[in-house]
Amino acid sequence: MIMPRLLKNSALILSLLLSGAGTLLAQSTSSPYSIFGIGILEGNSIGPSKGMGGTGIAFLSDMSVNSMNPASYSGIDSLLTIFEVGIFGKYSSFTTLQDKQSDVNANLKYVLMGFRVNPRLATSFGFMPVSSIGYNINAKAPIEGTNQQYIETYSGTGGVNQIYGGASFKILKNLSLGVNAAYLFGNITRMESSAAFDYSYKDVTYVANFDFNYGLNYQLKIKKWKYNLGIIYSRSKDLRTKNTTTITTPTGTQTLKEYTYDYSIPQNLGAGIAVSKGFFRAGIDFERSDWQNIEFTNVYFQTRNSNRYSFGAEFPLPGDRKGTGKMIFLRFGGEYRQSYLLVDNVAIDGGTLTLGTGLPLKGTLNAINVALEFGKIGTTKRGLIREDYIGIHLDMSLRDLWFRKRMYD
Repeated sequence: MIMPRLLKNSALILSLLLSGAGTLLAQSTSSPYSIFGIGILEGNSIGPSKGMGGTGIAFLSDMSVNSMNPASYSGIDSLLTIFEVGIFGKYSSFTTLQDKQSDVNANLKYVLMGFRVNPRLATSFGFMPVSSIGYNINAKAPIEGTNQQYIETYSGTGGVNQIYGGASFKILKNLSLGVNAAYLFGNITRMESSAAFDYSYKDVTYVANFDFNYGLNYQLKIKKWKYNLGIIYSRSKDLRTKNTTTITTPTGTQTLKEYTYDYSIPQNLGAGIAVSKGFFRAGIDFERSDWQNIEFTNVYFQTRNSNRYSFGAEFPLPGDRKGTGKMIFLRFGGEYRQSYLLVDNVAIDGGTLTLGTGLPLKGTLNAINVALEFGKIGTTKRGLIREDYIGIHLDMSLRDLWFRKRMYD
């Protein structure tokens, strides 16, 4: 038997996606399409924005940090320090022309902090994912020279993460500029194994580099209405890589020749418009990522420029609590994302509808933001796989005068 090679068997994996002949097993992250490139992109909307379809480019941070646009930090209340933790869970149903299976995922999503340094300067820092990989696929492969077949298992884990620190500078009364400096890191681990031939092939690529993204927010006030324009931009970035490849057989583990893979983050440009009056606010977003200029070593799929469109709104629940610290917020929105992937010339696009709420709490935990997400990724056309999912996002927000109390001791 010729020794298997995971990336050289991409044609087999592609045919699996096209025929729907594989078996999808439970994983802790994402979908079978995370087998390609750097995986499924996570996006950087958090907290209230999740309940508004991921909309937030033009929103200023207020009682929650808006990491989508670093210029937004200037909106953080001058008396508050905000600490936020996000977790999520997702139930997914995977459908092919021949089969249907389900999966449940759950994980920590982000940890971040934000506060105002002085009237013109605000800052934020934290940890967030950029992309995730998580798949486990069984595929039938022919035994060379016979009519028999055996089962090969393809699996993958990892993804790209970021630790960031950012600042927002209020240039004019209504104009803020911001920048995030991030350290990107992670691993892309892809494995192949077969019980029939008793081997395990493991390819691990470690990725890292620094990245910068920039933002602008301008606010215009007309009578009681506020209109905000937000713009974000980041340059394309090649990720530094280090690869380790091993194969394990009954006779032991052997380190193979290291491979060279090209992984990159594309140039991204986005713009958003938001309106607000009192406790009501709404907005729309548009983002474009230039994936068409990013080349991968895998020749069995194509990339294209990816666009994201979203809208969302937030308003308080009517009643005696309106205008007080006990207000309950309701949110809704939607998002359509054109994937950067083309598999057999079929786009793996996705869309979501969201419902959310913001609940005030007493004690150390000041508020919790809950968002429900109803979405779809992919299609069953040409035998591909469609993922229908219901997700829940929980954002726990702690707000206090951590750094201000000591000033008055």
